[in-house]
Amino acid sequence: MHHSQASGTQTRHPIVVPSRSDNMLRTWTEAVGGPLGTRTSPGQTNPGFFTVERVLVLMAAVSALIAVMTKSHCRTAGWTTPDQYSTVCFSVFPNAFVDDSVGTLLPFFSQGSPFEQPVLAGWIATITAWLTGSAGTGALRQLAFFDVNAALIVAAWITAVVLVARTSGRRVWDAAMVAASPVLILMAYVSWDFWAAALVSAGIYLFARKKTLSAGVFFGVAALAAPYPIFILMTLVFLGIRTGHVAKMLELIAAAAIAWLLGLAPIMAINPPAFPDYLKNLISADATESSLYGGINLIAARMGWPTLEIGAINAMSGMLLILLVAGLLGLAIYTPRTPRVAQLVFIAAAGFMVLNKGTEPWHAVWLVPLIALAMPRWRPVLVWQAAIVTHFIALMLFRSKSLGNISNQHAIDTPFFLMAAVIGTVATCIMVGLVIRDMFVPAYDVVRRAGVADPQGGVLLEPRAESLMEKDSGEGLPGKELPRKELPRKELPGQAPKIAEVR
Repeated sequence: MHHSQASGTQTRHPIVVPSRSDNMLRTWTEAVGGPLGTRTSPGQTNPGFFTVERVLVLMAAVSALIAVMTKSHCRTAGWTTPDQYSTVCFSVFPNAFVDDSVGTLLPFFSQGSPFEQPVLAGWIATITAWLTGSAGTGALRQLAFFDVNAALIVAAWITAVVLVARTSGRRVWDAAMVAASPVLILMAYVSWDFWAAALVSAGIYLFARKKTLSAGVFFGVAALAAPYPIFILMTLVFLGIRTGHVAKMLELIAAAAIAWLLGLAPIMAINPPAFPDYLKNLISADATESSLYGGINLIAARMGWPTLEIGAINAMSGMLLILLVAGLLGLAIYTPRTPRVAQLVFIAAAGFMVLNKGTEPWHAVWLVPLIALAMPRWRPVLVWQAAIVTHFIALMLFRSKSLGNISNQHAIDTPFFLMAAVIGTVATCIMVGLVIRDMFVPAYDVVRRAGVADPQGGVLLEPRAESLMEKDSGEGLPGKELPRKELPRKELPGQAPKIAEVR
């Protein structure tokens, strides 16, 4: 593998050149002259204005513009059913503005507000509703509400790209997977979920720089935007057990808990029943069509079988999530080599997405920055994203039939939707399987292949006391390195004694 130097920073480090190191990109670059030459030294010479980060930002900006164009029909004609589904321009922003009366009832703060999105989404909706107050109360303000929220998502998107680039160590170009992601182009403006992805990216960035308390703050705020950061915090605690840094991880948890409580405190002070009611609605909500349990119910309804009740769905989902936590603990402790942070974090987020009863295809935006750090291989990542995009489009066309009752020309029936949902779920599970394979066989891990232990390891890479796995007197345990022994080497006449090291 050939390397070059990063540009645009005071301290220049070797970086991996993607057109040299990735077979698919090597093939794609043939149309524009082939891979970067072995005698070139990007980063060692001044690239001028177009540094790596600036190119990535430009890529993200172009992708964000294309993403707006995918919503152009609804921005012109309005978000009406079934039109917004059959044209695949659905977005939670304008629908929540109308259905949840965001313009008059502030989410979580006003009594009687029907807002059902997470707490951070309520904060953002409140702020953006205030910013668009001068646009009136009709369709014009609904459009302004969408545009302002979309603009904020663009800022979060570009920030996440820069953070991933700065967190990826020698593989800064892997952030292009976030900058030009098909999943983000189609789904970044569908909901407020990308806020969680951006905040988690910031948390991982700070964690990689050993700023544990600051990282905890961002993870705590991210947990107000989506539940999966809670599982990420668990994985970091498990890695702390493996590496002997439990105290640092408990500090991380404490900082996250304080940040979460501070974000919730104003709501509890102004409208105390709001958050408990949100949790009750979350528990009593039915499974979505895209979830495992919703898919079972769709099949059961079509076949005339009994469907799963909400109690059974909650019990099944809870047990599977407990198994997910147990699996994360097992991977953290028993893999031959300590997993990289991004690997285990991706598995936690992907596992939650697959097993959660409220999963939607646009929740894949959580995974895009994580997969760029966990397994930056373009071919499988693009295939996975193609499966997710297929699932999303199928859901839109399915809802256009079930909610709008339109002809099959602009919609699909249950079997076709279920097929697409299964493809998306299986693709996510395959990505999890590939990351687990990389854990057990590090030779497959392209990040370790570049000569880096863990770019996101942070305090977990610091020298520490013996970890839990190393206190056992037995040899050959996972994560344990055999001690070096010093044996005297035979001396020749006139030579000083020498010491030989053997394992």
